[in-house]
Amino acid sequence: MESNNYSLAGWLSVAQVVLLPLSFIVSFVEEGIAWNLFNTDRPFIGPSDFIMLLFSIIWIYILNKLKQLLNDHYQCHDLDLLIWISIWWMVIFQVFIFGLGILLMILWPVNEFTFGLIFLIFFGGAIVTIGLVDIFIAIKLLKIKERLSEYLKVFAFLSLAAGFCEVTILLSPLAVLLVPVISIVLALIFFKDRPVVEYV
Repeated sequence: MESNNYSLAGWLSVAQVVLLPLSFIVSFVEEGIAWNLFNTDRPFIGPSDFIMLLFSIIWIYILNKLKQLLNDHYQCHDLDLLIWISIWWMVIFQVFIFGLGILLMILWPVNEFTFGLIFLIFFGGAIVTIGLVDIFIAIKLLKIKERLSEYLKVFAFLSLAAGFCEVTILLSPLAVLLVPVISIVLALIFFKDRPVVEYV
């Protein structure tokens, strides 16, 4: 029974639902502690950053398992390149965020305008890029929607919605809100996905 191959990915998808909001909560707590106890707004790498790193590592694993599921259940290899782009996007994004955080710690105080501009340019380019990838993933999935399970169809529409939010940049926070929903749908895909069997 192939579903056993994806059970870990399913449980990790459920964990993602908790990890993302947890990282934001811990981040707010960290900033409050830094300001109230140490009276400083100096940047630092704290627990929230490592929670996000764990989130990214799990997301990379989930994406790889999704690619495997599409290959195994649907013989669909059209999304392989797009999923690999998503994986490497996540790696590069995390390396940049950690690298920038370390630089800020070392060079503080810094010219906030310069660093802010660098971050905005990178962030804007990264968000538009992953938005386009999400849209293309959705389009390719919807082209074969007759063969897909209901959960994969929902995933395709959610990817399309998230992609459009991301490419606008201004609506990208809405894409973040969709992440827990997407994670739940991915968990259902890994636990229950079955190809649609056509009878003739």
